[in-house]
Amino acid sequence: MNSPEAGIPDANKHRRYVPNSLLFQWHVTDRCNLRCAHCYQQERTGEDLPFHDLLRILGQFTDLLDHWRVQCGRTVRGHVTVTGGEPFVRPDFPDLLDVLATQRRRFSFAILTNGTLIDASMARRLRKLRPSFVQVSIEGGESTHDTIRGAGSFARTVAAIEILVQQGIRTFISFTAHRGNFQEFEHVARLGRRLGVTRVWADRLIPQGSGSALK
Repeated sequence: MNSPEAGIPDANKHRRYVPNSLLFQWHVTDRCNLRCAHCYQQERTGEDLPFHDLLRILGQFTDLLDHWRVQCGRTVRGHVTVTGGEPFVRPDFPDLLDVLATQRRRFSFAILTNGTLIDASMARRLRKLRPSFVQVSIEGGESTHDTIRGAGSFARTVAAIEILVQQGIRTFISFTAHRGNFQEFEHVARLGRRLGVTRVWADRLIPQGSGSALK
């Protein structure tokens, strides 16, 4: 015998899942000015998508957010984290940030960078654009960091952090832990406190690309 509900469509079966928020981590280039020993990048094509293609991709992201709002009655807050490679190697990267800043009603945005290409002028521009945060990588003390990321990179990265903090930009330090540096996390945490950053956190090694040699 069929139940009284037999033949009645199950509304839940066809209900579309709509998230409360959507994170888009956007690798806008494979290129980088450093060659880090733990990098998970497997290939560097040296060819960036044209700027108009970046705008097209961003349009797809905003269209999806708008679709959920109009068709599903749900306002989904978006967030775009822009990275690379090293995003600041693109000459048009500041122009992309300008576009992201105009979409603040739909989504927030942040930047992941090695910090070595951020100077005082760029930091002032970032202050006006108001990213949610700028995350910069430190891998240990100066000797360890430079061994992993290249000679002189520690000094340039610390200088960038100081400039960002001076401009009132929320600045994070990311530490990628592996056998060769994990004991120096406390040093990085103390450095972050001295520099006045908002957050210091440890990530895990991804044993791919250059990082496969460290697994």
